[in-house]
Amino acid sequence: MSIPLHYRKDSPNGITPPNPDNVVTLVEHITKCRGLKTHLTSVSAREESIRHFGGELYSTSPEEVIANSHRFVAHTAVREELRLLIQASKRAERVLAQRALQYAEKAHEAVISWEFDFSHVDRKDRINWCGSQIQPFFRRA
Repeated sequence: MSIPLHYRKDSPNGITPPNPDNVVTLVEHITKCRGLKTHLTSVSAREESIRHFGGELYSTSPEEVIANSHRFVAHTAVREELRLLIQASKRAERVLAQRALQYAEKAHEAVISWEFDFSHVDRKDRINWCGSQIQPFFRRA
């Protein structure tokens, strides 16, 4: 069974590069890091769910992402992970996880965790290097 294309709105100049040194949890990524560079990239299972975001519309193939040894977390898995966190968390963490679930459901959010070996890249060059590595996974829709 093939996984349908996923979508992202981003700059006309290309996809915002991830920051492999900014490792955050799924909840932090969804609730606190909008517009910030983290090791994760959000995509949407439904184009119409992100129509209100500005910028160019890009598509990506989750199968291509997975085939290149990166981790693709589908929308259903994101929802399930957040629901488990809500059940297992204390009050403050539960509130954030509930907010993350609301955001994720509204945007039909899925997440890509880029699994690059950047050990050969100087720390100051990592964001630009990662940016050049992820661009081929996205096409203008």
